[in-house]
Amino acid sequence: MSKKKTALVAALVIVGIAALGLGVAVYAKYISTIQKTGRTTVAKWNFTNVNTAGSVTCEMAESYTAATLAADRIAPGTRGKCPIEVSNVGTEVGIRYDITVSADANQPTHLKFYTDDSYNTELTGNTTITGTLLPNAAATTVYVYWEWPFEDDPSTSAYDAIDTGEGQTAATMTMTFDVTGTQLQPATN
Repeated sequence: MSKKKTALVAALVIVGIAALGLGVAVYAKYISTIQKTGRTTVAKWNFTNVNTAGSVTCEMAESYTAATLAADRIAPGTRGKCPIEVSNVGTEVGIRYDITVSADANQPTHLKFYTDDSYNTELTGNTTITGTLLPNAAATTVYVYWEWPFEDDPSTSAYDAIDTGEGQTAATMTMTFDVTGTQLQPATN
């Protein structure tokens, strides 16, 4: 090769290297990664049955005298209420509670449970008492009402015979109330 061509090739190589160096310098940049740490605490769940040992004491709504009824007994013509305490103390979310009656042993045939003190809305397996509690709400008492009517409407001898038979057996009735607490979905501002 001639000296001119060699010089030209050498010049082109030098210009190419210089252009490559400038190209790399133009596209070079600083890159840094910084870590940030966040914290949050999971809301506490503490929905509990406030009643001692899970038991509910049904109270007589009216005062029955010893002349007409022995103490702590029910019979046709009696009614009362069962207080069930629900609490959200120590729970940091809102709760919806549902109270239902389930599997009652030895329940008299005509004894019914109600959601209201007017004895209009019967509490059955398909009916619940529902309410809500705010986070950390104090215990609240919800009542389940019961009534054993004195007379059927209309009164029948078959109705009386059923009541009489159950009175002769005089079994002890066990009531079970299921109280379910479900977290309410948090609302956004």
